[in-house]
This record gives sequence, structure tokens and C-alpha cells, in this order.
Amino acid sequence: MDAPTLSSRMSTCLWLPTFELRLELVRAPELDATSVALLSPGEPRGRRDVWQVSERGAQVGVRPGMRVSRAVSLCPSLTLLEPDPAHYDAVTSELLEVLEGVSPVVQPTTRGTFHVGMDGMERLYGSPRAQVERILHTLLEVLPRPLVAAIRAGRSPGLFGARMAAASAQPGSPVLVEEGELVEFLAPRPVSALPLSKEMLERLRRLGITTLGALGDLPLSALVRHFGTPGREAHALARGERIDPVRPLHRPRPIRVALNFPSPVGEREALYRGLERLLERGLNRPERRDRSVRGARVGGYLEGGGSWQIEATLREPSARREDLAFPLHGRIALSPPPRALETLFVEFFDFGAPAFQRSLFRERDPGSEGRISRNLREAVRELTLKLGHSPLYRVVEVDPWSRIPERHHALMVLEP
Repeated sequence: MDAPTLSSRMSTCLWLPTFELRLELVRAPELDATSVALLSPGEPRGRRDVWQVSERGAQVGVRPGMRVSRAVSLCPSLTLLEPDPAHYDAVTSELLEVLEGVSPVVQPTTRGTFHVGMDGMERLYGSPRAQVERILHTLLEVLPRPLVAAIRAGRSPGLFGARMAAASAQPGSPVLVEEGELVEFLAPRPVSALPLSKEMLERLRRLGITTLGALGDLPLSALVRHFGTPGREAHALARGERIDPVRPLHRPRPIRVALNFPSPVGEREALYRGLERLLERGLNRPERRDRSVRGARVGGYLEGGGSWQIEATLREPSARREDLAFPLHGRIALSPPPRALETLFVEFFDFGAPAFQRSLFRERDPGSEGRISRNLREAVRELTLKLGHSPLYRVVEVDPWSRIPERHHALMVLEP
């Protein structure tokens, strides 16, 4: 029987809007009183868009997704910042560590959004409001006080309800939703908050369905008929019937290797050579312990500040350098560094099954019958004495060149 998975029905959602831009302003506080925009990461050169914009920039019409040329024409004094994803990931890891000191169940959804499981926390931290205050106070170990004060907090059953509570909250005023209040709380919220496709949201808008309460009042059969499974899931969320619990994030310790260039490197071939070298070093690290790699991240620190990174997740985990290099080369070709790199790094962040598995049968020489290990021989002997016959079999190659597939192998009783 599988071990029960640790989870929590009650969630506290912490949401810091424009998380990445706020981290940049912490490093450059002199820009806080100016119009600032953060550029979109991972875009080709010459096609940069605005990713996040400060309040002053938004007041003059600069919007996320706007082309840089258009944004500068609207706000000539706009300061453009290069994104630093390596720094954002490092701060996110630190926040996860301090939050796990409050509750063992912490689940991040996006950068700047964290769900903390609160089941059973009353005995430790008191009332629900005291629990939220304890969490926010803990964040002061990583973030400065003004940034913690800007966090919006919401407490509710389930991930969706807690996220809606945080979106409804104001900085310094958490929204607390109890079990019996969830349906009433969700009813006036916009239907656009549901995780639905743009096409489905547009169809609901044309039907005049703008709130979760209006969606929940529709017959379930009609939603399923028009939208299928997404309609059923949306109906359950809108009525507070689907409560997705908070589940802790499994975070294997990553393996990271880095290469410092004597002078900044921007040529793609040089980056590929550095990547090959780092992949070899990473795969040879003893802590990999013969594990295969499922997810790899490549990044670097840019000349003049900032960072760049891309990542790839393999369909089949592998421990071969060639299998890892191929998708990473493609990602680099699609999203090259915007400037020359001073440092290149490779990080293995997700792992699969062992790269190889020792066989129960160790062959003495090619073509010979496999030799049974001592432990397996003893186990087979005990089972044979208990059952009266050997319950194990082995596949033996008989006629691999036969045109009849059934003659290729035979099933033989495994005898000690």
C-alpha cells in the first residue's frame, strides 16, 4: 500500500504582484520613484516587449506586452531593466525554505505566489489571523519590510479559494474565508479568474455569464454539453465543490556546475562548447549517483549585469550527454543570450530512474547461461520448499533468427 501523501485542505495564499520587478527595485532603490519597466525574458534580439511595469509607468499608458519602441514613445524617461531569472529563482528558493519552517506543506504555483497548508496550525499559532501574521513575519528573514507589507494574503479551503481571497485582499489586510463562507465569497468573483481557455471565456461572456455565481447557477448538463470536461471542472470550482488541497513541492537538490570565461563570450559555437563541457562535468558529479536526468537548465550572467537562462525537460530521462545537449542546443538557438556571458552554468533540477539497473543475472561470458546470484538462489529455494514448485521463470533466447516470433524466446522454470 502506498504511503499517504501529505496535504492540507486549508490554504493561505501569499501573492506579491510584479514579484520580479519589485526584486529589481530592492537592488536599485533609487529607481523606485521613477518609471521602470522589466523586459520580457527569452525573446529574440530586436523583438523585446515589456514584461512588467511600475505604477508610474502604467499611469502614462505603458502596459505589459507592449513593444519597447511603443513604450518609450509614451514615456521617454522610462528605465528598461534586463531580467535576472537566476536571482528570482534564488529568492524563491529562500522563501520556500523559510515558509517550510512554518508549515511542512508549501506549494508554489508561480513566482511570487505561494500556498501554505494550515491544517492543524491552530495549536501552534492561534487564530487564523494570527497564523497569517506569523507567516508574513517569517518572510522578513528574506524580504525587506516594505516588500512584505505589499504582499496580499488570503486564507480559504482549497487552492482556488485561497487564490481568490488573496486577489481580493489589500496589502496589510488579509481576507479570511471559512469553510461555510466559500460559496458566498466566490459568487461575485469574475468568471475570468477560472483557469479556462480564452475561447471558453469569450463564449461565456457572449452568454452574459460574468461571475462565478452566475456560472454556478447554470445546469451542469448544459455546461458539459457545450464545453465538455472543462465545463464540469469550472462548475465545480464556481460552486465551491472542488477543493484542491495544498501539496508539498518535491524539490530534489539540484546539481549545478559553472564555467567562468576569461572574457565575455557571445558566439553561439563557444556557448555550445562550454555547454558540452559543463554537461560532462555535471554527469560526472558523484552526487548524481547513477540517476538519469529529466530536467536541465542552462543559464549565465550577462556582461554589464542581469542573467539569462533556458531549460528543457526530456521526454525520456537520460544520462547521456548527447541526449541532454540536443534539446538545450535548440532552446539556445530559439532564445539566445541578449548580451555576452561572463559565466555559464548548467543545473540538473529534475531526475528520473537510475541510469542503469544491475541485473539479477550476471553473465560470466557472452553466449553463456546467466549465473543466479546467491540471494536470488536462496529466495527461490525457500519458495520452492514452501510451495512445492518454483514460482519464478526466466526468458531464454532460443531461435532469434526464426521467422516465427514465438520461437525467438522460451519461458523456463527458474531453478536454484
